[in-house]
Amino acid sequence: MFALSFRFPGGRYHATPWGRNVNEADVAWPPEPWRLLRAIIAAHRRKADRLRWSENDLEQLVNSLAATLPVYQLPAGAIHAHTRHFMPTGALDKNLSRERTVLVFDAFAHLPKGRPIVVAWKDVVLSARLFRFATDLASSIGYLGRAESWTECEALEEWNGTPNCVPLEPTSSGTSVRLLSPLSPEMYQEERRRLIDMKTHSPRQMATLPESLVEALALETVDYQDYGWSRPPAAREVVYKLEAEAVLRVATRKPSTTSPRRQRKQPTVARFVLAGNPLPRVEDSIKIGELMRRAVLAKFGWQKDRFSEHRTPRAPWQISGRDADNRPLKDPLHAHAFWLPEDADSDGWIDHISVFIGEGIDATIRSKFDQVTCLKLPTSRRKNDGTTELIFSDKWRLALEGFGEPCDFAGNAPIFSKSRRWRTATPFLASGHLKSAGYPGELLRLLKLRRMYVDGIQIESLPAIKVRGICRRAVHFHRFRSRGGERQNDSKGALLKIVFPRPIEGPFAIGYGSHFGLGLFIPDNS
Repeated sequence: MFALSFRFPGGRYHATPWGRNVNEADVAWPPEPWRLLRAIIAAHRRKADRLRWSENDLEQLVNSLAATLPVYQLPAGAIHAHTRHFMPTGALDKNLSRERTVLVFDAFAHLPKGRPIVVAWKDVVLSARLFRFATDLASSIGYLGRAESWTECEALEEWNGTPNCVPLEPTSSGTSVRLLSPLSPEMYQEERRRLIDMKTHSPRQMATLPESLVEALALETVDYQDYGWSRPPAAREVVYKLEAEAVLRVATRKPSTTSPRRQRKQPTVARFVLAGNPLPRVEDSIKIGELMRRAVLAKFGWQKDRFSEHRTPRAPWQISGRDADNRPLKDPLHAHAFWLPEDADSDGWIDHISVFIGEGIDATIRSKFDQVTCLKLPTSRRKNDGTTELIFSDKWRLALEGFGEPCDFAGNAPIFSKSRRWRTATPFLASGHLKSAGYPGELLRLLKLRRMYVDGIQIESLPAIKVRGICRRAVHFHRFRSRGGERQNDSKGALLKIVFPRPIEGPFAIGYGSHFGLGLFIPDNS
């Protein structure tokens, strides 16, 4: 028997599972066999006495451990937690006044003090020389996973503990998890020959198929990703069963009495950075909001109506804004998605897009958001034969900045601030016929429907707002949905300022087209 014991002096184990974005805040639990063997190889390449321990010794040790699956004894009471950081990017904003930052989630397993993670290969018996070699390598492993995962590793020749995470048998039941494990040396050679015989891979991909399993495990993750592998060819997925005590518990915060949104387990905001030259204008916010919704709907796909050529989205109601009969939702609280273009640095150009879903963003929706990487603006062009074709005149790149609550982004995104005084960044339009009370009366009516009305609200009409240093009135903004046939009773719009008796937390968007960027308010610091 051979085992490795890992103790974490800092009480934290940081590692991101293969194929997952770090901002998904997931933890590779337990440490995968693939990661463990790569740590052994890295210790030999960087710290071992190469005159004493040869590459042949390393190959014997790795091949022995790869030939069988290990079992784990995981500490009971480990907690899945995370911290959030605004990391500097090294670039200034458009006003050259401050450095841009990006929100990064740092997920980790918080481990009980002094409790180790033990990984045991029950069927592996090492020779005396190989065990001395393994002991030397284990003492050289300074971290496991990311560099902040400090560890003290010890090789054990005997271990009599009881595992609580084992390979899943077909008849087993319980919590299961998929782990990345190296192929055995024989399985790797067979898979390598199969891939070579297919002759469908580029020479660049063939460079990731070295003859030795050790060399295949030693390749950098970026090599596999750059050469187009969705999973390392020397790896396989195996299913493990975790006992109840071995499952990571989710860290919970004390309930807040001031903000119900903070009590949600699921994030309510997904924020994206928009890049391109030039960036879209703030005046075109509703166009960009619609493009963002369309891009996410495309990731869910479409289905055709059985009796017509009409297509309906497969997306859940939080994204589509439609019920099971494909009719627009009539929810006065507007729990489905708001697609909100942002001018975060107040230069008149849209540089971020935030999606706010009050009901929370579940894992399925988060995975689709992670796949959206660009926005394309479709336009039609007349061909020489008189027909028209669809082309894309502009294209902007998108990068997911992160998921969280409004308060997590308030420092860099004015729309998520908390304030008493707000003004429109885009025109407010009546959602129905404008009554005699005008736009202030219409805003009060909608606030009551949203249950945001309190006594003492003050509303003032603004003649214009400044965009890129130029005074712009409501008519200078695009105020119409692209979808034809939708009834729009108000085509004019107004610019307003509102003062609440007490601070409210953004985002605050209301009125016609508010789910796509119209009627968006920002704090008024004048």
